[in-house]
Amino acid sequence: MDKQIQMVQQIVDDMLAKRESLRVLEAGCGSRSFIQFGPKAYLVGIDISAEQLQKNNLLQEKILGDIQEFPLQAANFDVVICWDVLEHLPQPEMALNNFLQTIKPGGIIVLGAPVVSSLKGLATKYTPHWLHVMLYRKVIGNPLAGTPGYGPFKTFLKSAMSPKGIRGFAVENHLRIELLESFEGVMQQTVRRKYPLVDLVFRAVAPLVRVLSFGTVTPHTTDFIAVLRKPAPDARDRQAEPAFAGTTVLNTAH
Repeated sequence: MDKQIQMVQQIVDDMLAKRESLRVLEAGCGSRSFIQFGPKAYLVGIDISAEQLQKNNLLQEKILGDIQEFPLQAANFDVVICWDVLEHLPQPEMALNNFLQTIKPGGIIVLGAPVVSSLKGLATKYTPHWLHVMLYRKVIGNPLAGTPGYGPFKTFLKSAMSPKGIRGFAVENHLRIELLESFEGVMQQTVRRKYPLVDLVFRAVAPLVRVLSFGTVTPHTTDFIAVLRKPAPDARDRQAEPAFAGTTVLNTAH
């Protein structure tokens, strides 16, 4: 995943080099950020979990709310980042439309999520949540997994947040796809590295899975990343608004 994050970081760095400031929305921000923005950025985070928001010390502004329904202001952000969140939404298309209306012309939407049709995605979708918690505790080594404010969280993995769904969303809304790449995620790599027998079985089964699924399931592909840009009508729309100081606030939405 480091390669994919670096690719997104380069796109963001290019934006920072051309602008005086950036307004950034971390959607479903949780307790950490994957991209570095530096002093030019005003960071706003929205999450449904108050515990997760409290752990994120990088935000200038915090919103407690559901990204599917919270009324985000139109054309308010230069960058929207939604990382490992869409799979947890029963209606991810609502969140995507929310991002679309709140992003400024010339701005980007960054999405990272599991591939629905991957082995990881299918196994996650059709296995009970308690099993996910056990894997996080025993395999990943996180003893707090499943406790309030800590993942793994309940998953839905709707088709609207699949790579195909994201591509369709971009085409329908005239967004430019700057990056759409699938890759093998950290969790699967960790399991295969930690348990050689699992890796051996995986290598043996992978070709059979590809054949039986007629190529629709690629075992080595578990996650994807996408960067979608809203076209700017003219050069003026690509200029960011001046940065401003603000204090951290906690808004609520029901």
